[in-house]
Amino acid sequence: MKKTSYAKTGAIIGGLGNAFLNLMKQLNEMDQDPNQKFKWGEFLASAGKGAAIGGLAGFGIGAIRDYQNSLEKPIDLNAHLFGLSGLLMLDKSDPQFKSLEKAANKICSEFTKEFKDKVSGELIPHGSTEKGTALHDSYDIDIAVPFYPKSFPNNEEMYDEVYRFFKKRIGVLDIIDVRKQKRSIGVYVVVGDLESWIDFAPYKLSRENSSSGYLFVNKKGFLVDNSTIQKTDLTKLKKNKFSDVQKQIIVLLKDWKLRNDLPLPSHFIEYLVKDAYQKNKGRIPRSIEKKMIMVLKHIANRLHIIYIKGNENTNNVISNSIDEFDKQVIIDACSKAIEEYEYQPNTLTKIFK
Repeated sequence: MKKTSYAKTGAIIGGLGNAFLNLMKQLNEMDQDPNQKFKWGEFLASAGKGAAIGGLAGFGIGAIRDYQNSLEKPIDLNAHLFGLSGLLMLDKSDPQFKSLEKAANKICSEFTKEFKDKVSGELIPHGSTEKGTALHDSYDIDIAVPFYPKSFPNNEEMYDEVYRFFKKRIGVLDIIDVRKQKRSIGVYVVVGDLESWIDFAPYKLSRENSSSGYLFVNKKGFLVDNSTIQKTDLTKLKKNKFSDVQKQIIVLLKDWKLRNDLPLPSHFIEYLVKDAYQKNKGRIPRSIEKKMIMVLKHIANRLHIIYIKGNENTNNVISNSIDEFDKQVIIDACSKAIEEYEYQPNTLTKIFK
């Protein structure tokens, strides 16, 4: 109830404010009359009086808020969340996405021709666009590139060779920029009015007829090179399936974190939703409204102790990718959303809008 918290806040502000005014008054009087002593009783009495007045005022304002809140008519929150998620989610039949997909296929075709003796099978699309968890206005295309075990002397040479291939093609195939990233090569393309990244992640298979291998992890600094390799099986990422409702929750949370500038990686949101469902197995609520609150509470209550490993590599602890400070920022945001919802459920339309 707002009246209780407002009363406490009002009492603190009123008490401190009135005490400060009395302090200034007495100091001014003492300045005019050096023989006058500070009157602690008067000071404390003024603080108490201010607290009483401030508390009553806060209680009154809070009571009005509570009454207004009680008059607010319930909104169909399930319809709101379903409708909003539909607007936010990428539609793969969208002409712009189809154009980008076509451009990506042309690049992949050219890439495969160049490395036909080194690429093991087909390139593997993965990521949010493949899982149905991409936002319609914020996405890229992720492609895994599996090379034969003996295709390159080492993983760094593999990584650099892929980078050089794309670098040479700036200005053709709709490519306007190329950059080295931590585990992939980012290829920036412009197709019509759409600008987007296509991320190619090259990895060298451990052995023939295997889907697992090693990525090159680019950690080159100005003075120090801490680059290494990381075991992975990117084909397993495609097995990370979500239900339709889970996809809707993920998309809503991705948009929420972008609007609130939260340091929460998009791929981590997917793992957190899965983990929330697993930890609440047997007591999953029926409505998307309650499921969303379940996920928010799971993050708020467990993010600081959660331990989640990547599907593609069990040695990759996803939960360690966020430091403690950022975790607290995320926890506070989730706690605030839950508090607002529990006071007035309709605020969910403002949290997710």
